[in-house]
Amino acid sequence: MVNEREDAFKNISRTLAITRYDIEQRQSINEYGLNIHSENYFRDVINFVYDLKLDNANTENQNEAYIDLVDKENEILYQVTTTRSKDKINKTLLALEKDKYNGYDIKILYLLDKANPSESTIDEVRAEYAIELNECLVDYTDLIRDINDLEQNKLIELNHKYFKKEDFYTDEIVLNLAFGHLLKNKGKIKPNYDDDFGSIDTEEKLDLNNINDRIRNKINDGLDYQEILNSIDEEDNVLTDLRNFVVEEIYKNILINHLSSKISKKDIETLTILELHDLAREKELNFNKIIHDLYTKLEAYIEIQDFNSTSISWIIIAFFFEICDVGAKK
Repeated sequence: MVNEREDAFKNISRTLAITRYDIEQRQSINEYGLNIHSENYFRDVINFVYDLKLDNANTENQNEAYIDLVDKENEILYQVTTTRSKDKINKTLLALEKDKYNGYDIKILYLLDKANPSESTIDEVRAEYAIELNECLVDYTDLIRDINDLEQNKLIELNHKYFKKEDFYTDEIVLNLAFGHLLKNKGKIKPNYDDDFGSIDTEEKLDLNNINDRIRNKINDGLDYQEILNSIDEEDNVLTDLRNFVVEEIYKNILINHLSSKISKKDIETLTILELHDLAREKELNFNKIIHDLYTKLEAYIEIQDFNSTSISWIIIAFFFEICDVGAKK
């Protein structure tokens, strides 16, 4: 039963992450259809998790301003949104001024990341409505924490009822969504392409970099998805953007930090990846630690921790290791 609980929780976490990525990517091109469907989906999930009886606030043939979901028995209101502005918060809280909602609790469920209101906004809401604003703002992190706290049978039932695997989310779609989410966080950098793509065999390169068995196995598992990554790149050149962020920003900074214990950082900050690799080999740096640091950094950005028993972070690392952007090749 413990394994069944773990499998159920992993699937729920994965599905919530994919849904967030899908909403995020569609919203970036002004497509909001999934937002509308999510309102009823999360109504059902919230009702199950918190034993509520939320109904769509517009079911009585009228457009209810300010809120989306209402539970008259438990006296609680929900707004479901992706908008993080102060104005959105203020308009939502106006529902509490209606006589029929006197004494109700109110929650704003953010489909993406929740708002981070200023202290002045928190003070204004406390003075106006006698409530603590931060307690009203929830997102997937709050939901997944409370799901994890569910009694075992209820958690497993939740998974069976609302989180069955959707065939629509193929491996290619999931990876594309994950990459899109990762790239949303990328900074503005000036990539260097002085390092030509390598021709060294992957196994030979693993040996060259003295990669231990644990990381070797992770990279080899990730290589199983290279064909999918290439097909994604054919569609929108996303791997070029991914390389700029993962290799030229994250990985390069990791290399510099490891080298800075042996060489002044100001002397190496302008070097190319190829030159940094040469120095790393010369100084006998441990590429197991370097690659593990890259994995840790990527995991902080990607919430889908278990993708067909392979981490998406290792899939990314394997791709750039194979083409010699990660790890020395000579």
